[in-house]
Amino acid sequence: MGPLDGIKVIDISTIVSGPLAASMLGDQGAEVIKIEPPLKGENARDHGPIKGDTGAIFAAVNRSKKSLALDLKKESSKEIIYKLIEETDVIIDNFRPGTLKRLGLDYENLKKHNTKIIQISITGYGESGPYSKRRVYDPLIQATAGITDAQAYEGEPHFMKTLLCDKVTSLTAAQAITSALYAREKNSVGQRITLSMIDAALYFMWCDSMYNFTWLGDDWSPIPNIADFYKPAKTKDGYVTIVSVNEGEFEGAIKAINREDLLMDERFSTTENRFKNSVEMQRILSEEYSKFTSEDLIKRMENNDVPVARLNTREEVLTDPQVLNNKSIIKISSNGKEVMQGPKAPAYFLGTKCEKPFFMPLLGEHSAEILKELGFSEDEINDFIDENVIRGEKFD
Repeated sequence: MGPLDGIKVIDISTIVSGPLAASMLGDQGAEVIKIEPPLKGENARDHGPIKGDTGAIFAAVNRSKKSLALDLKKESSKEIIYKLIEETDVIIDNFRPGTLKRLGLDYENLKKHNTKIIQISITGYGESGPYSKRRVYDPLIQATAGITDAQAYEGEPHFMKTLLCDKVTSLTAAQAITSALYAREKNSVGQRITLSMIDAALYFMWCDSMYNFTWLGDDWSPIPNIADFYKPAKTKDGYVTIVSVNEGEFEGAIKAINREDLLMDERFSTTENRFKNSVEMQRILSEEYSKFTSEDLIKRMENNDVPVARLNTREEVLTDPQVLNNKSIIKISSNGKEVMQGPKAPAYFLGTKCEKPFFMPLLGEHSAEILKELGFSEDEINDFIDENVIRGEKFD
């Protein structure tokens, strides 16, 4: 049933950074209960192309979950959430600082009901400081963390055309949660984890995009950014990507295009010199690459053991031979009908195999079921529905 079988997770986060982390835990066997407002659900339900009444973004980051539609702002919801906390291992939120305390869900309060609870709180900029109260979305973190500068072209900054910081934060959150679960196995005590998107982004960026800010002192010299070498190679009929980092790969790439004379050019004779003269080197190589078709250039590079890949469009990704070989894209069913596709869980556990991810929940789909498991009577559940504390199917 997956390595996290037996772990229960409450997800009260929204959009991507928290929900994707929770979905990853669900894919790995945890029981994940998503809590969202009962009237219309969370904002991401209408993000992306709509099928039925649900956006693709919500469906992608909320698979492998149950839905409890609960109004956390109502005082009577406390009876439900605290009872749920008693048997929960992890709770995930991504509210602005101060929100949890207003809802009665701050860690000091939660651990009164469960000393083993692990709470992870994701923020944009942290819980204190000049930006901490700001509303935050992915592009803002890209801007602050220098990612837009790292993507600059001809002096003009650019955004990564993906929710990079949200997703990096999700990955970091999921890893932190499993670390906290491991620590709890040793000392039987839960803890609170704080995680900011800006810190996750800087950690992600540092080793390459910020390497000119790594060494202190004056006994070193800055070099061009490594990404300056990463430029699609235009061919006669398309584009490929060629990355030659070490001496052997560079030599192989030069041989593949019949320009061994460049090996004797002092500007490109060492890795350090190639970094210093990367712009000129790329100009020369680009001119040579354009003399070949994509297929021919790929074969030449492969024959010389040079890392190379065809540039797929997003549509072509779905039919790429390696993607098909890995069965990387899976179909997900609802009511016996395949309704969506998405990536399989990337980590494959041979000893604790995971079930196939299941379709995202309808709003309030499991509300009555969850409350009944908590010990509430059918009459009590019906009363909660009548009072709009929860959304769900009433019992007859």
